[in-house]
Amino acid sequence: MHIKSFTFLILPVPFPNLKRMLRSHFTVVAILVLTGCATHPTISPLPLGQGESYAGYTLSAENVLPLVYYRHGLTDTWDLGLRVGLPIYGTGVDISRLLSTSEKRSDVLNLAYSFNPNHNVDLTYYRVKHKVKINEKKGQASRRIRYYGLRGMVIVSGMNGWRSNRFGILFGGAPAVKGPDAESLPRLHRYQWEIGYFHDFNSMPITSLFNPAAFDHTQDERYEDYPHSKGGLPSEYSRLTGLSFRISFPLGRDKAPPAPEDEDVPE
Repeated sequence: MHIKSFTFLILPVPFPNLKRMLRSHFTVVAILVLTGCATHPTISPLPLGQGESYAGYTLSAENVLPLVYYRHGLTDTWDLGLRVGLPIYGTGVDISRLLSTSEKRSDVLNLAYSFNPNHNVDLTYYRVKHKVKINEKKGQASRRIRYYGLRGMVIVSGMNGWRSNRFGILFGGAPAVKGPDAESLPRLHRYQWEIGYFHDFNSMPITSLFNPAAFDHTQDERYEDYPHSKGGLPSEYSRLTGLSFRISFPLGRDKAPPAPEDEDVPE
């Protein structure tokens, strides 16, 4: 249905200014949804044990509309993630493998597939640092999370039928959570943030990233076959397609495990 006719259906005729305002906003959202960047999974910052679950919703620049995600620990080293977007944009599946873990660090490898106009496959290596501090005076412990990742991304066949191979880095983290002791700190944070950029080296020199002007792909024969737009909309080779910014919120609250009861020791 044409956007103009849709607007007239939902608004009465005496409000032309309001109709124009909403029509322009609807057009912007429609363009973002239809062009769509590549989307990515939301990991659990801390390793999931077998049978443990982690759920929430994500707001992201590349996804426009919110999506709900769910992660479940298959074993102590493998966990499966599912994402559902609205209506289906950003929907995908991924699986994570815990490579190593210690009291202060976890290394995770993640393989993901995302369904969107630029449907993509990601392979990401995460290094998560989870530092725990104990305040003996207050009798309280706190844990702060920071992580970074290296991601290889392939847009197999984007909205224009073109293929884009990208590589880049991401950074993320979560505010501190607090609990009575280090063993009973809750898993879920108030929110989790992540920002990254993944570059297609065939589409433009990386030095041009810092030039705010639109890149002219015809200036060099190496980039002639990689236009950054088509029909006035960003293509698979656009800088916007490689940009990722997201913030995730948990659904529900973790409960600290009950303290073990003292057992009667026979004299």
